[in-house]
Amino acid sequence: SGVPGHGCENSASTGGAWLTAAGIPSLSADTFVMTSSAERASAFSLFLQGTTSISPAIYGDGLRCVGGTLKRLYAKNAAGGSVTAPQGAEPSISARSAALGDPLSMGDVRYYQVYYRDPVTTFCPNPPGNTWNIGNGISVIWLP
Repeated sequence: SGVPGHGCENSASTGGAWLTAAGIPSLSADTFVMTSSAERASAFSLFLQGTTSISPAIYGDGLRCVGGTLKRLYAKNAAGGSVTAPQGAEPSISARSAALGDPLSMGDVRYYQVYYRDPVTTFCPNPPGNTWNIGNGISVIWLP
């Protein structure tokens, strides 16, 4: 269990990771940025994009709710339990998606979730636990 709206609780007792979005998911002027907070302090994190939403499925210490064709958009380490992508000179989300073989079109819906390392094996022992956790999922409709 975690704080409502967050992912499942983690071993740092943060209430679970929370994925939020800012900016505009626009194909002509993509300023869309995602931030995952309340992770472990320096967790290795993967920003994933999927083509469908699925019923929550146990995956590691969390629940996976993004499915279909999955693309690993960004791999980063959190600082102070928070991680943002893209940043600086990194390609925009729409450009990264296209580079990975999933070009976006106006009206496309994509689903996003962040997986992160939670190496404390005694927190949520196997089965079904493991050494990673997942934040909440968000959905986005891409604009022209």
